[in-house]
Amino acid sequence: MISKHMETSPNKPARRADLSIGSESPRPRLPAPAPWQKVAIPTSEHPPPTVSFAISTTGYEIARRFQELLTPFGLEPRDFGLLQSVAASEGDSQQAIGERVNVAPSRMVAFVDSLEQRGLLERRQNPNDRRARALFLTAEGRELLAQAFQISGEVERDVTQGLRPAECEQLLELLARVRANLGIPRDVHPDMPYSALRDE
Repeated sequence: MISKHMETSPNKPARRADLSIGSESPRPRLPAPAPWQKVAIPTSEHPPPTVSFAISTTGYEIARRFQELLTPFGLEPRDFGLLQSVAASEGDSQQAIGERVNVAPSRMVAFVDSLEQRGLLERRQNPNDRRARALFLTAEGRELLAQAFQISGEVERDVTQGLRPAECEQLLELLARVRANLGIPRDVHPDMPYSALRDE
């Protein structure tokens, strides 16, 4: 028996049943976004800046300048960061410092090996644990770190030029919240290139 929707005649082609109505449940509609959630695609050649883009470009330029100033001393920003971390907690184990700055053990070994070969760091036997090695700065490492801190101070003065102390404090508080959103440890020194130590 042929359905009424499929009736044919010699002069008319068969019609397909309309299955779009009543045969499927309607698709659920997404809730309308709140006014502040609506994102318009920029059509201007100069779209409005975003927080992430502003921080990214600013951080890149600061890191570039800092690395440029460290080059005459034969240091990379990651070297400065690691030396500073050791100076802040001399005698701590290599593992403890690596965990604090979120560096994988295998990479931490390579970083420390490099600085130790240059005579900037030294490993000492931990009297309480023969398997652990404590990290200390050498006299040369301490002197080089002091010079690097002077460079760091110059970069800081350039970056904060024209800002009042209260504005600097406010900026630091806001950036601390951004860092927390990204999961960056608070113990990482501001001058330490966190991603460079972690990923290289």
